Amino acid sequence: MDKYSKFLEEQLKLKKYTLLPDDEKKIKNQGKAEWITGKITAKKFRKASVKENTRKDILEKIQKSIDDNKPVYLIVAFGGYKHFWNPSYPEVDWAEFFNLRFMLDFVAPILAVHRPGVILDYESEDVILPMIDNFPEEALDKYAKSFKKLIGVFAKNFPDNLKINYVRSQDQCDTEKLLQEVRKRFPEAKKNWQKLPKEEKEYRLHRSPKCILWDGKEDLTGLNEKERQERIEKSKIINELYYEVDFDFRGDYFVGDNHIPLVLSWGLCNENFDNWLTLGSTYASTVDFWSGRGVLEDRGDKIVMRVVSQNQYKEIFGSLKEIDSNIISLGNFKNIEVYKGKLRFN
Repeated sequence: MDKYSKFLEEQLKLKKYTLLPDDEKKIKNQGKAEWITGKITAKKFRKASVKENTRKDILEKIQKSIDDNKPVYLIVAFGGYKHFWNPSYPEVDWAEFFNLRFMLDFVAPILAVHRPGVILDYESEDVILPMIDNFPEEALDKYAKSFKKLIGVFAKNFPDNLKINYVRSQDQCDTEKLLQEVRKRFPEAKKNWQKLPKEEKEYRLHRSPKCILWDGKEDLTGLNEKERQERIEKSKIINELYYEVDFDFRGDYFVGDNHIPLVLSWGLCNENFDNWLTLGSTYASTVDFWSGRGVLEDRGDKIVMRVVSQNQYKEIFGSLKEIDSNIISLGNFKNIEVYKGKLRFN
C-alpha cells in the first residue's frame, strides 16, 4: 500500500481524545461545559472570531445537554449539493471525506468526557436550489445519496455515542408550503432589493453568477445579457428570502433546545446576523467542501488534506499527480490527486 492510501485509510478511524492532566485540572476547576466550549471554539477549528453571544449560547446549550443527560446536538448548515464545475458533480468527493474527518476531530473531546456523546447533522438546504440555482432535483438526490453512503463508510468505526445524520428539509417540514411562502413573499422582497444602493447589490451578488447552472433544470442558455442579469438578481433575492422563511418553519430545529448551529464560509459574510460559529472545511481550508474539490498536499514531512476552489484547481491542475485509491467503493474515490510541495495561491 502506498503512503497516500495508508494515510487516507487512517483517516477513516476515529482518533480517541486522550485527556491530559491539564485537561482534567481545567474540567475540575472550570466545569465540563466550559471545557467542552473551549475545545469546540478553539482557533484550529474556526475561521472567524467567536462573538460573546455565540460563546454564551454554546456554553448554555452544552450545559443543558449535560444537565439533561442528552447528546450534544451539532448542526452543520450547508448547501446540500456538489458544484457543477467539479468533475465529481453531482456526487461527493474527497472534499466531503476530508470534512467528515475534520468534524470527527471536532467532536472527539466531547465524546471523551460526555457519555451521551454527540449527534451531528449535516443539514442540507437543497430544497430551494432548483429555484435559486436551477439545479435538477435528480442531481440533488444523487448528492444526498452519495453523502449518506460516505457517512456509512465512516460509521463502521464510530463509537456507540456518536451519530452522524444527513438531514434534508423535506424530512422535517412541508416543503411545498415552504416554497409557496417564498413565492408569496417574493414581490415584496424584490421591491426592497430594488431600493438598495448599487454598491450594496454588487457586494451581495459577487457569488451568484458562479452558482447558477444555466443548462440545468431549465434551459437558460438562450437568455440575453439583460435577462441573465435579471435571473442572477432573482436568484439572490430568493436565496436571502429562503433563509428568512426557512427559519420561520424550522427555527426550533436550528437553535431550539440544546441545538448548536455551525456554518462554513457563509459565516464570514454580513448575512450571519446571529454570529453562528464559523468553521473551516479542514484545518487548512476555508473553501466550502460542497463547492470545492479535495486534493492531498504532500509537504514531504507531512500530508495535508485540502479543499480547493475552481480557480485554485485550475491553477494547480498541471502539477497534480493522480494516485489510485481503493479504500472506498464509491464513484469519485477510485483515485486521489496529489500536489507535491506546499500550496501557495495568488
